[in-house]
Amino acid sequence: MIERIEINLLPAAYRVHKRTIALTRGVVYPFLGVLAAGVVLLIVNLNIDGQIGQLKSDIRTTEQTIAKNKSIKEEIGKLKENNATVQGKILALQRITVDRAKWVRLMEILCQRLPDFTWLLSCEEKDSSLIIEGRTYSFPEVANLMTRLSESNYVKAVDLSGIEEKDDTKTFAFSVTCRLNSGMANKAPAADTAGDKGKGKGK
Repeated sequence: MIERIEINLLPAAYRVHKRTIALTRGVVYPFLGVLAAGVVLLIVNLNIDGQIGQLKSDIRTTEQTIAKNKSIKEEIGKLKENNATVQGKILALQRITVDRAKWVRLMEILCQRLPDFTWLLSCEEKDSSLIIEGRTYSFPEVANLMTRLSESNYVKAVDLSGIEEKDDTKTFAFSVTCRLNSGMANKAPAADTAGDKGKGKGK
């Protein structure tokens, strides 16, 4: 059997050649690397979008829960305000009770130790001290009053703040500062035995 032999008699310039693309490693590997990076970025982006969607859903759920419990929160706030108001009133009443008992004792002490021909114009408590202003016809009676007050267990020290003679009434206006003993504030007046002795000496 004779095989057919084909001979192309066209010149080389007119011959048609099949063109093939030759890919080298320097082109293929970078391309594959870029493709793989793109796939990874796509997966990461999809994952992030999923997390964002989940977080937004959680935020909406939390907002709905807060909206439902808003009335409860407001009620709790009102109860706290009412509790603070009640506690303030209780402390005020307790303070009034303590102050009233303390002032009763202090007035008893002042009345017991007030010399003859001497009277008080005002009594004011300031910084754990009792500021007394009064008048007297006799100058020595001011010293007598200070001595009697200093003998009381309720008073730590007595200082003369000022004294002057009033020509129009022939009296002496004086101011005395008594530093109070806070430790004796809650004790009964009967415990002030030193003051009773001082009163007897003064007379």
